[in-house]
Amino acid sequence: MIYKRLFFWFLTLTVSVLLLRNFVGETFFIPSTSMEDELMAGDFVWVNKLAYGPRFPETVLTIPFTKNTLPFSETTPSYLTWIELPYFRLPALGQINRNDVIVFNFPAEEGAPTDKKANFVKRCIGLPGDTIAISDKIVSINKKESALLPCVKYSYEIFATIDSLSSYLYRRLHIMEGGLISSDNKYIFLLTEAQADSVSKMSNILLVKRLSVEYATTDMFPGGKFSFWNKDNYGPLIIPQKGKTIHLNIDSIELYTRIITVYEKHGMATQHDSIFIDGHYATTYTFKMNYYFVLGDNRDNSDDSRFWGFVPEDHIIGKASFIVFSLNQMLGKSRWKGMNWSRCFTSVKY
Repeated sequence: MIYKRLFFWFLTLTVSVLLLRNFVGETFFIPSTSMEDELMAGDFVWVNKLAYGPRFPETVLTIPFTKNTLPFSETTPSYLTWIELPYFRLPALGQINRNDVIVFNFPAEEGAPTDKKANFVKRCIGLPGDTIAISDKIVSINKKESALLPCVKYSYEIFATIDSLSSYLYRRLHIMEGGLISSDNKYIFLLTEAQADSVSKMSNILLVKRLSVEYATTDMFPGGKFSFWNKDNYGPLIIPQKGKTIHLNIDSIELYTRIITVYEKHGMATQHDSIFIDGHYATTYTFKMNYYFVLGDNRDNSDDSRFWGFVPEDHIIGKASFIVFSLNQMLGKSRWKGMNWSRCFTSVKY
């Protein structure tokens, strides 16, 4: 009898935890510096899934409490794709707003179901229907310049009179990302605007200059005839919106090929100057989902929408709400288990 009760309580606890994780929220580990200074590598962030509506799992045949591979294996999946549910989301407590920090499945990942793709966290800059443009690093939405958030970082070139600036800046301002790049005391650091202003006022600093890319690069989304863009000068680009109909032509199809074929699962082919969707000649297309444009706060060290495109609504997991706890990897064992106590239970700002 006791074993039946133990099994019942174990089963109840397991189901409760699964329901909590799937429909209420869960913690997400920040593995990189792309969202500094708002989110630091080592933070464990609570992701609120109620904020944008809990998303039903697509892959239901999954071993609970595992990542995407079986324990002690790096290649064997912990799920089966025999049954995949269509995208469905319960009613939300709110909606995605500009500057929300959102957690989502990485859209550009290939070969995995949507809910099994890697988790990313970025700041939502553009909403469905917005026109986004970046000019000399400054973001504009619908032709209106966006205010620079205090947490946004850029690359700065610094000339100093000392060769120990890295340790000096760490002690004074806790600046960690960057360092000496030449023997003439030239440095490059990733700084917020306030940090750059503080550094420029130091007695051993000769020059502080924000760096900007002027030449075109080939790794920007969507490529092709848009290859004259770069991470500091980008767009203008219209973000797709559910229900909006666009005109298709052979010049603009690069923008929408992945949306039509991968995210909204249609067949598409081109023949000469003609476009065929599901075998039918098409001059227009109506989007079935909303899409979003995201950037990392650490703008010069972030893999974001500038490089791989839009975030579909069915990839969105939830809203990063607060930091549960934080492991400061720079502290090592100088504090109890490297815990960064000052960041624990602090909210994520928008």
